Amino acid sequence: MRTKIILILTIVVLIIASSLLIWRAAHAPKRKVVVVKKAAPAKVIPKERNLPVIKKRYSNPKVAIVIDDFGYNMNNLDKLFAVKKLVTFSVLPNLTCSKRVALLAASKGYEVILHLPLESNDKTAPTEADTIKTGMSDHDMLALLGKNIESIPGLKGVSNHQGSKATQDKRTMAVILSDLKKRGLYFFDSLVTEKSVCREAADLARVPYARRDMFLDNESSPEYIEKQMLSLRKIAFRNGGAIAVCHDRKNTITVLNKMMPELSSEGINFVSLSEMVR
Repeated sequence: MRTKIILILTIVVLIIASSLLIWRAAHAPKRKVVVVKKAAPAKVIPKERNLPVIKKRYSNPKVAIVIDDFGYNMNNLDKLFAVKKLVTFSVLPNLTCSKRVALLAASKGYEVILHLPLESNDKTAPTEADTIKTGMSDHDMLALLGKNIESIPGLKGVSNHQGSKATQDKRTMAVILSDLKKRGLYFFDSLVTEKSVCREAADLARVPYARRDMFLDNESSPEYIEKQMLSLRKIAFRNGGAIAVCHDRKNTITVLNKMMPELSSEGINFVSLSEMVR
């Protein structure tokens, strides 16, 4: 009898204990499950390139970059527009894309000039169809000049394409510059010969004039063009301004896309060519 009572009491205790445990579990405060998030990978910030240390006589020099030989195609325009720095479009006349390039560039705020084909001393050099030659009469020169100017809408000035022979001929340049004076256009000397008479002819005709300081892409490798851009930087900070000429080529546009923002962040002010003519 005693054993039976003990057994019953044990069962009752177990039932009470189980009920108590169930009640506590049901009424216990719920714990929040904390999910540990993995940290996002850190962004890799490219290091700014350390440009060579140079002496800077001027803090904000002006630089004009003139890009020659537009008109054959539209291939590099999007990449050039993406730089969002001023350059001057020098467009060859009467080519398949001459007018389209000029209109598009002007619509985006870029300055456009005519890249006027002039006679070269190099007889083996390719010659554009509308090249002005020193042996032409004044009348024929002016007729061809007018045709070429009219093919480039919105132009602000004229530069020479080739022209090592024409730009050292006083008569030829006097005829051309006198007409530019009447049209209110400036002349930019690409300076393809040390014997150029364009400065003197421009003074006589009272035509606004400028001449290049350097070429950027006489060689096509990006390494060479970058080296020339660093030379341009040095000239600009030393003299307070500089004008460079380059060409509508893939490697050239790629380097401009890379380096113009770098030089701009240093204080170089990229401007249209008209701001450099005198």
